Amino acid sequence: MAAGGTKIKPDCQENVESLREALKKDSDMGEQIKDVPDKALKRFLRAHLTVPEAHKVYVKCEKWRHKYGVENIKPEDPAIQSELATGKGIVLEERDKDGRPIILVTVQLHDTKNRDMEVLTKFTVYMLETLSKLSDQGEMDNICVLFDMKDFSLRNMDYQFVKTLIMLLQRYFPERLGVCLIVNAPTLFSGCWLIIRPWLDERTRKKVAFIYSEEELSQYIRLDVLPRKLF
Repeated sequence: MAAGGTKIKPDCQENVESLREALKKDSDMGEQIKDVPDKALKRFLRAHLTVPEAHKVYVKCEKWRHKYGVENIKPEDPAIQSELATGKGIVLEERDKDGRPIILVTVQLHDTKNRDMEVLTKFTVYMLETLSKLSDQGEMDNICVLFDMKDFSLRNMDYQFVKTLIMLLQRYFPERLGVCLIVNAPTLFSGCWLIIRPWLDERTRKKVAFIYSEEELSQYIRLDVLPRKLF
């Protein structure tokens, strides 16, 4: 039944092998699938819950990665350098308390009216790929995204980018998000959240936590690993 459309247990080794065998038979995948670790296949099974759906999405994802040139995006790329220079998204040296790599996003440094969506998307793909590779080095194969909302204003609210980020995570980096911490969200953001929340599936919504104190934040991250005080 697991090989059909019935929902399965994603971490069951039998289902992982069923997905691997299906991908081996796919003309678009061939022998390369033998080098893919089990935990990568489990992420697709957790996200899509049936072997056929996980198979279909995995193949689409690999085609997109090749077409977009994910492996060829380097930090020396001028587009990446320009975004890194803003400091609005930085990967921390330390991990969260569950062993996830952390990206700190300083929202006030983003100006919706002064950004190139193509460049920003490329930068986001680069950062997600960087974080994914870091997560593969540890036991936890997902990431921690920390949004610092201090001094947030509506000029920072970029709905198009939020939609793009959600799309990338759902389609091409499934189950990579472990936890999303939204720190210092002002009352102004509550209206924005009412718009954003329905765009997230239930599984993703459960990964979002609003943080309003150092005590709350310290449940997820050691405060001394942060580059600055957030409160």
